[in-house]
Amino acid sequence: MNKYKVEFTITTNYVVDVLADTEDIAKEIATTKFAGIKASNTEHYYQIGGIDEQIATIYDVTNTEDPFSPEN
Repeated sequence: MNKYKVEFTITTNYVVDVLADTEDIAKEIATTKFAGIKASNTEHYYQIGGIDEQIATIYDVTNTEDPFSPEN
């Protein structure tokens, strides 16, 4: 049997409402605002849609010294 490590990418989308004169300023304001939201652990209130989970990369670590501990 071969040893594989499977890497997952999980994407979650959030929306933050801001008032700004330009898109660049909106990005700055939203980035600062979202940092505060994350610090207060309330980002779930800003989440839209579901969570997208995909396999990103599969690594064959069969002949390596990579730490390996399958739980199955």
